[in-house]
Amino acid sequence: MGESGLRAWRTHRAGRRVDRGSLTFLKAFRVLLIIGGVLGLAGISLVASSFGSSASSTTSIPAGSIWYMYYEFDVLGPGSLRGDYQETTGGALDLYVLTEAQYQSYRTGTNMGSLWSLGSSNAGTIDVVLPGSGKYFLVADHGTSYEGVRQVVRFSLHLAGINPTTFAAGIGLLGAGVVVAALGVLKRRRFAIRAGGHVPLTNAPTTDPPSSNRPDPPQPPMTP
Repeated sequence: MGESGLRAWRTHRAGRRVDRGSLTFLKAFRVLLIIGGVLGLAGISLVASSFGSSASSTTSIPAGSIWYMYYEFDVLGPGSLRGDYQETTGGALDLYVLTEAQYQSYRTGTNMGSLWSLGSSNAGTIDVVLPGSGKYFLVADHGTSYEGVRQVVRFSLHLAGINPTTFAAGIGLLGAGVVVAALGVLKRRRFAIRAGGHVPLTNAPTTDPPSSNRPDPPQPPMTP
């Protein structure tokens, strides 16, 4: 009995339980990490999606020489616009890819040129390099002799370039996620300092005392 009692007593260690304040802190720490992670993942997803986009649509140009249709898009840095189009009512179109200044000139009826143009065509391919950051326009208007009829156009387009709005939103969410996660880590560190360097992770008894120097175990019972 003495020997077995000695072994039993030697395996005993002091422990302590987590108080309610510690549990509340741990929950807050985990919530901050989760929120930071979700924001960070959302930001990464937006940043990745900002590097290019594709779209397909069908639109119409009302009858009348004053009418036209356009797509507007922003690019951060150089890019390109590629795609196909088809006029489905049997008429012809004039198409242009314009910078913002060229588009304003087009609206007023003056001519400042274009990055790309194709006249009196009912179908074709668009392939144009966008030279740098800015706002661009894809414009379609009535071809010669078709100003008086309503025309329907089908587009399939791919824009290669950084969308500044989506990119900025992604960077903002990613930054917010990093800040929230860092706040959680900072709060955990401060709590650890106040707790003497020990931050329990569960509400179960710990197997180690709060200090690095373990106390001597109690003496075994005397044997006859």
